[in-house]
Amino acid sequence: MRAVLVEQQSEGTRLVWGETEPVQISAADEVLVDVKASAVNRADLLQAAGGYAPPAGASPIIGLEMAGVIRAVGEGVREWQPGDRVCALLPGGGYAEQVVVPQGMLLKLPDDWSFAQGAAVPEVWLTAFLNLFLEGGLSDGETVLIHAGASGVGTAAIQLARAARARAFVTAGSAAKLASCRELGAELAINYKEE
Repeated sequence: MRAVLVEQQSEGTRLVWGETEPVQISAADEVLVDVKASAVNRADLLQAAGGYAPPAGASPIIGLEMAGVIRAVGEGVREWQPGDRVCALLPGGGYAEQVVVPQGMLLKLPDDWSFAQGAAVPEVWLTAFLNLFLEGGLSDGETVLIHAGASGVGTAAIQLARAARARAFVTAGSAAKLASCRELGAELAINYKEE
């Protein structure tokens, strides 16, 4: 199986296409997915540079989110079947041709979404949703301060807050980043390097 591998060099790391062992379903609740698109996250880049260790038991291949088509399902899987279009948040392995995913980590990819769109959702948008609504309890009319407003999670959080009719205040480190945040709906944008 081909995958993006992290190659250690004297001057740092390099990402290269390479061959690795194929992945296989090993538990009844797992699904084998043919990866069609993966996203790039800060955590992926940190892991590639040696600054972020994957969770215990996770694939050494980087890639925290992907979208693709189910190839096979474990014997205990009832919700999914081969041919289903899905996206998933992963502990790793998304930069390979195939990945094994516990069925509970899969989301159905809407028919009108591309694989690239689906791959961009799990890490960023689910993290923003979790923090705003499940952990933070954000509701209509409230105000939320979003640090790193121009980051992936930050841009998702601005849009989710606005959709919930909440006010989004953001911080970012440049005028261009603050302008992007305002375009997405931030009401107040603070340059943390100047204010």
